[in-house]
Amino acid sequence: MTNKEIILKSIDYIEDNLCSNLEVLMVSNEVCYSLFHFIRLFQSITGFSPKSYIQKRRLTEALKLIKETDRKISDIAYNFHFGSPESFSRAFNKQFGITPIGIRSGVSTKNLSTLERITIDYLYQSKNLKETQPRLLVCKTKILVGTSFFIKNKIKVEDLSKEWGLFFQEIDTIENMIEPKKYYQVQYWSDQQDYGGMFFFIGVEVEKITNINPLFVVKTIPENRYLCFKHQGLANKVEFTYKFIYNQFLPNTNYTLNKPFNFECYDTSYLGPYNENSESLIYIPIT
Repeated sequence: MTNKEIILKSIDYIEDNLCSNLEVLMVSNEVCYSLFHFIRLFQSITGFSPKSYIQKRRLTEALKLIKETDRKISDIAYNFHFGSPESFSRAFNKQFGITPIGIRSGVSTKNLSTLERITIDYLYQSKNLKETQPRLLVCKTKILVGTSFFIKNKIKVEDLSKEWGLFFQEIDTIENMIEPKKYYQVQYWSDQQDYGGMFFFIGVEVEKITNINPLFVVKTIPENRYLCFKHQGLANKVEFTYKFIYNQFLPNTNYTLNKPFNFECYDTSYLGPYNENSESLIYIPIT
């Protein structure tokens, strides 16, 4: 069994026991490792200490229950083996920057540092990203022409090939596209209210606006500081790049998210959604 397989086995055990009285020593015993070596192996492969992973996963699952059910917050706290509702609230606020009661008020949870179960795809993408640091840059204002739509949380967004296909059927009607062409996919949300999904925009960058096809809308990406990450691989694996950015990279920096959106850019390095060598750029607005 490889080291990665050992860690994935330990994650299976953790996930099966999130609502049990789980200690890191119990996990290390499950995979027949000494506590000392297990902690270091887990940290090196996942980017989290075992204790931190357990806590973040418990809080993430607790957040879902608070948001999606009417169960008492105190019951949820005890369900995930927090000693008291007060200690649960403190840990919750420390991780998410909001109290459990605040979640019940219906605020958006998009920017919260949740942590979903770590998978083999997540580990693969994290390894690639750790080997290349993001670029910090200032992007000038960009004018985009394209289509906008809303996707509910319950729908898994693996790729938007259908939406892109419809867009490309009409792209020849767009004037003043920059050369070489750059295409964008923008995800944006409200920081004030949770609409149960996310808004998307797909389009192309233009030099100026003239004679807009009624099928299209115009979006402006403001000048701002951005962290630029490279995603390499299939389009339906990009979620693991986002998870690395929001769950591993950003929490360990002093950067602050300052806009309710992020976007992806596709230029000549993008070889299509099903090409393993395809590259796209993810821009995260920060201060």
